[in-house]
Amino acid sequence: MRYFLVFTSAFFLCAIFWIVLVFAQSKNPTKTSQWIYDVYEKKLDIASKIEGRKIVLVSGSNAMFGVDSKMIESAFGIPTVNLGVNAGIEPPLIFYLAKKVIKRGDIVVMPLEYNMYLYDGEVAMHAIDYILSREPWFFWDLSLKEKFYLLWKIDLKRVLEGYFDKSTSKVRGYLFGYEKIDDKGDQIQSSIKDREEIYFNNIFTEAEDYANEFKKKDSLGFEYLKDFSKWAKENGVTIYVVPTTILVNDRYLKEDRWFYESISDILRESNIEFVGNVFDYMYEKKYYFDTNYHLVSEAREFRTKKLIEDLKEHIK
Repeated sequence: MRYFLVFTSAFFLCAIFWIVLVFAQSKNPTKTSQWIYDVYEKKLDIASKIEGRKIVLVSGSNAMFGVDSKMIESAFGIPTVNLGVNAGIEPPLIFYLAKKVIKRGDIVVMPLEYNMYLYDGEVAMHAIDYILSREPWFFWDLSLKEKFYLLWKIDLKRVLEGYFDKSTSKVRGYLFGYEKIDDKGDQIQSSIKDREEIYFNNIFTEAEDYANEFKKKDSLGFEYLKDFSKWAKENGVTIYVVPTTILVNDRYLKEDRWFYESISDILRESNIEFVGNVFDYMYEKKYYFDTNYHLVSEAREFRTKKLIEDLKEHIK
C-alpha cells in the first residue's frame, strides 16, 4: 500500500509539473506556428475591413489553393474573402477563428477537407502548436478528450521551443505564407509553371483511407460542424457546405463510394445544406500543385466555375 501511495503521489506531482511547464510557455509565439499566424492575420484583416454582407470561404488549404474568390465575387456581386489556411489546425480552431470576422447576413461557403469530417479529438501538432502559442485561452473551450490529447501529445522539444525558440518575424520565401496571399486571401504563384518537379513528384497518389477511418471513429468533426451551423442560424448567417477537391482515385468511385455519398446525407439529416456532387470535384494528378488537395491556378478556374454553377440557385 505504501509503495502504491508513493507511486501515485510521484505520478501526480510529475503530471502537475508537466502541466505547469506546458502552460508557463503558452502565448510565446513559436517559429513553427508563425506562417499560419501570418496568413490568418492577413486574411482576418481583409475580412474585418469588408463592410456589409460578404461571402466567407472556410476550410483548410484546399480553398486557399483551389478557389478563385474574385470569380465568386464577380458572379454574385458580393465581397468575398478566402479564410482557407490549413486543415491541420483542426475544425474547432478553424471555426473559432472564422467566427471572429463572420457577421450577421454573411454567407459561409465550406469546402471542408475529408479529414475534417473525421476529426475525432486527437489534436494534431499544428493545432497544439497554434493553440498554445497564439490562442492559449481557446484551450478551455476544448472537450476533456481534446485537452487530454493536447497535454499528452505535446513533446518536450515543442515545450522548449516555446521558451527558447520564439519568433514574431513574418515568414518569407516559403511556399506558404502571407507573401503568397492576394487581397482576397487566395494563394498566388501556384500555376503549372510555378510547380517545381519535386512538388509534383511528391503528390500523394494512393487512395486516402477515409472510408475505413469513418467506420472506426466517433467523429467529433460532424459534431463541431453541427454546432457551427447552430451558431450560424442563431446569428443570422447562412452556410453552405460544398465538396472539397481531391485527386481522383478508382477506389473513391467504387468500393469507397458509399462514404463520399454519405457525407451529404449526414449533413442534410442535421439540416445543414450540402450543395454539389463530390465526384465533380475530383481531378487528375496533372491539375494539382504539391498535394492531393492543392490545385494549380489553372485548375482553380474551372473548379470555381463549377462551384459558382452549383451555388447560383442558392446565393441571391
